[in-house]
This record gives sequence, C-alpha cells and structure tokens, in this order.
Amino acid sequence: MLGPIGVIGGGTAGRGIARVFAQAGVDVVLVEASDHHLEASLEALRDAMDRDIARWSITEAERDAVLARIQGRVSLEGVCGLEVVVEAIQEDRKDKAALLWELDRSSAPGTVFITNTSTLSVTGLAAALTPARRPYLVGLHFLHPVTRVQAVELVRGRETGPEAVAVVREMAELLDKELIEVSEYPGYITSRLTLGFINEAVHTLMEGVGTRDAIDRAMKLRFGSSFGPLALADEMGLDSLVRALDSLWSELGLPQYRPCPLLRQMVRRGLLGEKSGRGFYRYDESGARIVEGDPDLGRPELDSFLE
Repeated sequence: MLGPIGVIGGGTAGRGIARVFAQAGVDVVLVEASDHHLEASLEALRDAMDRDIARWSITEAERDAVLARIQGRVSLEGVCGLEVVVEAIQEDRKDKAALLWELDRSSAPGTVFITNTSTLSVTGLAAALTPARRPYLVGLHFLHPVTRVQAVELVRGRETGPEAVAVVREMAELLDKELIEVSEYPGYITSRLTLGFINEAVHTLMEGVGTRDAIDRAMKLRFGSSFGPLALADEMGLDSLVRALDSLWSELGLPQYRPCPLLRQMVRRGLLGEKSGRGFYRYDESGARIVEGDPDLGRPELDSFLE
C-alpha cells in the first residue's frame, strides 16, 4: 500500500486524482494556491460526489470516507516529506517547470515526481530539476474524467529511471487502471485524438452543420459514450482545452489543432464550461447541468448566445 501522496492543483484533474486515490484507501494532501482556491476545490469535489449519490453511484458513507482522507494545504511544505508528489496544475510549460524547480529544493531525496501533463515533454520539464532528481520524474496522464476512465498513459522522459516507473505501475494496480505506455511525443495518443475530435465538433457547431444537441447526440450514439464532445469540452474547461490545443498547434503545426475561433471567443468572454456556470451548456452553482430552458444552440441562437 502506498503511503500518503501529494497532489498539487485542485482543478478538475487534480480533484479527480485526489478522489481516486482516496477511494483506494490512500491518504492525500491536496495543495492549492490560496485558501479561497482550496475551499472552492473541496466544495466542488463534494458537489461532484453528491451528484454521484443522487445517481446511486456511491453512498454518503463512501463520500465521507473519501473526504476524510483528503487534507487541504496552501503551501508546498505540506508535501515536502512525502515519497510521491503528483503535479496537476494547468497545462503551461513555464508554470509546471517553476513548480518542479520549487519541489526539487524542498523535497526529500528520492521523492518521485509525477507530472499529469497531457501534451508537454517530460524530458523538457525535467530540465527544471537538478540532474540527480531527473530519474525520479515520470509522466502519468490521467484521462478525463479521472473517476470514470480506466486507462492512464505512462510517459518516460529520456532520464526517467526504473524506480519512478515501478511506483506508477504500483499506483495503476492499486487504482485498478490499465497502464498504457506511450512514446514521448506531443499529445501522446489520447490527447491528440480527443483534442482534435472536440475541436472539429466546435467547428461543426460554429459552421451550422448541426445544433449543439444534435452534435453531442450523434457522437454519443456513434461511440456508445455517456456524453458528447461539447459536453466533454465543458467538463474539461474551455480555457484548459484552448491551452492544450495551442500546445499541440505549436509543437506539431497541424491545422486540426489550431483552436476553433469560437473556442477562443468563448474563453475571452469567460464562458469556460461547467466551472464558470456557462459554456456550450448551462450549469447551476453545484456544477449540475441545467436542462429546462437551456436553448439547443444552432447558428442563429449561437450568435445571440455570444453577444
């Protein structure tokens, strides 16, 4: 059994990672940038679990047990003595490198650092660490939504050592997730395919090929999925989606990764999806989708929606 682990970043990915470890019986220290962000993150985690209770997916006792295993902190001191630390902050190369630099200087020797990057180079991020630390950095991409997708992508950097790989294999087994090893290449497998898929779905909406509901319904039926690409975009966060697309566009130069203009416009207007209460769909304060009175966006409705 793994000892307590640290998770840095309480966004959608970080909350999901903290939850799956807590569900597996592992104590978690969740670090956020401020008391305000930490409170919001823990509240969002509880709200998500409350929705699962309403769907009969979990019980109140299971929710309380998970929350009891997660301790919130607003300083890296809370994780400096732990053997495993997962960084799950926003997909920004400079921010991730700066965080790793700080962890390098505050953590015990031999600490395994796991980056949850979906598009960035693990080798490139390792440059922020001192040479002795680099074998202990490994990529482990938890797929969204973390609590429901059973696959995780293992990404070795050029200097990733066997100790770090052994730890992530143990983690995957504990979490009952299938570990898929991928080459260190921009976007790996799942991000390249998923991001291109979502971006094209937004283009079809913008161009009036289909309404929002038609696009999501068609893809749900086609792939047997529980939600469509536009709903998935809202859950991921449209700002996170644009950052990831920009990263792939910069690295690969392929046109399918150039963010759809509608995505950029929505982000500029603060329509970020579930976390802002409005994206392609509307959401209440707990993050639950509002169905009644929510227009099925098509070309005319889309124009007024973005005014």
